[in-house]
Formats: sequence, C-alpha cells, structure tokens
Amino acid sequence: MVSHIGIPGGTDTNSSGPGKGTSIGNRPGDGIGTGDRDGIGVSNELGPYRAAATQPTCLYCPTPLYTDEARQSKLQGMVTLLVLVGPDGRAADVRVAKGVGFGLDERAMEAVRGWRFTPARDAVRRPVATWVTIEVLFRLF
Repeated sequence: MVSHIGIPGGTDTNSSGPGKGTSIGNRPGDGIGTGDRDGIGVSNELGPYRAAATQPTCLYCPTPLYTDEARQSKLQGMVTLLVLVGPDGRAADVRVAKGVGFGLDERAMEAVRGWRFTPARDAVRRPVATWVTIEVLFRLF
C-alpha cells in the first residue's frame, strides 16, 4: 500500500518531481507540470491550457459525409480527433489522433471545424479554451 501520494501542497511525498517544494513538475513552485508558479503548468505538445471546471458540449454537430472511395470499399470506422475548443465555442485547432484513411479523416476534420460548442468554463464561469477528444463514427447502413 502507498502511504504517501505526490500531491502538490502535500507533505512528505515520495513521488514528487525534481522541482523544489512539493511539486510534481520540474520547475519552482508547488504545482504540476513545467510552469514556474503554483497550480497546473504547461507540459505537453498541444500547447498552453487552463484547467476547466466544465467541459465543452456540442450544440450543432452535423455528421460528416462519406467519401466515394470509402463507400465503395465499404469502410467503417472511428476517427479520433483532438480539438481545441476556443472561448467562442468554435474549433480553433483540429488534429487527427487516430484515423481510418480513404479521405474520412479529412471529412471528419472538416465537419468538426463547422461544429458549434458551448465553451468550457473555468471556476469563475469565464469561457476558456480547452482540448477535448472527439470520436467521429463512420458507419454504413
């Protein structure tokens, strides 16, 4: 059993990072990640982010269309996208995490760029940009 978990601000942790204090990150401050201050820092290739109290939800989410090539090949599958939903509720950046090919990855990205979301909100209810994972299912009926 683990008796001490590396929690920022905790005491006597056995799993804190190389940063000083009780950080899990590698920089000054009592936080997580590579930020210089307390709290959550920037630590991934997707760029800066903020902790969100609520996640975005889709308001307008039309289904992407099949490509002729995928339909002729009778291809079905799931495209997984990483989407940065901006504070305005629009997809600011869309990246393919896992694709299926035959033009369906591009169709999924194109569709999600047109979707409208309620933005994520921080603890004081301000809209903030945040990354979400979206799975787009392509199924022939």
